[in-house]
Amino acid sequence: MIRGYLTILGVIIVWGISFPLSKIALYFMSPFVLTFIRFVIGGLILTAYGKGIIYGKKEAINAILNMGIFVILLNLAINYSTNPALASVLIYMQPIFVALFSRLRGEEILFPQLIGIIVSFTGIFISVDSVNFSLGSLIAIVAAILWAVGTLYYSNLKNRDIVKLNAFMSLFSSLFVIPILPFDFYFKPSAFGIGVGILVAIIAQALGFIFWFSSVKDLGATTASSIVILVPVSAYLFSFIILDQIPNIFQIFGSSLALIGVFISQYSRVYLSRK
Repeated sequence: MIRGYLTILGVIIVWGISFPLSKIALYFMSPFVLTFIRFVIGGLILTAYGKGIIYGKKEAINAILNMGIFVILLNLAINYSTNPALASVLIYMQPIFVALFSRLRGEEILFPQLIGIIVSFTGIFISVDSVNFSLGSLIAIVAAILWAVGTLYYSNLKNRDIVKLNAFMSLFSSLFVIPILPFDFYFKPSAFGIGVGILVAIIAQALGFIFWFSSVKDLGATTASSIVILVPVSAYLFSFIILDQIPNIFQIFGSSLALIGVFISQYSRVYLSRK
């Protein structure tokens, strides 16, 4: 149990710090180039760690939804956001969209979940209005919606070895990115820029997922998912330390509301379903 909490803390730290580090890397390369580096290096590390990959048609579709397009949008959101931490808050609204899409599939939305959804969207409007709803904010919300769709599709693969599956998803997604590279190719040769890009790949795509899988194994998916919404808090902290980005009062208040709403929605769904 203690190991589970230590590894989920590792997830919060490495995924949180990856947002400002990605912002730095994007000064030296386009979002597509950073995405390619992240997938190749992260995929190779995960393949070695998992001792192989799992592949197939469903796995390929899952890779495109949950990694290929999603990480491209994530890097675009960071690139066009004044504060990458705000992009992380909007992206981690994914559980709210999962609940909404589940309702379209005929599943019931419990009253506490509805309250959580309302609180979250209120927080979003306060947060993004404080920065005049930048293009980065819009892309981050689209990324959260796509992540929700991918999460629902992932249920088709829930019995697979998740390390080997994510290793394949990373490597396959790198092939998906190659044809897109020429459309917005920018790469400034720099040892520092390349180093930061590689660091993002190692911590976000490899180490973060390794920590995540370990925490889910020790704590369970529900507990781990409830705690991991603290990643945006970590992103704000590291954005301040690394980029000297100080959130204004509206960003702090709105982001807090959004994350509280996500927690209410997540916790109530699990708690009430057990009764």
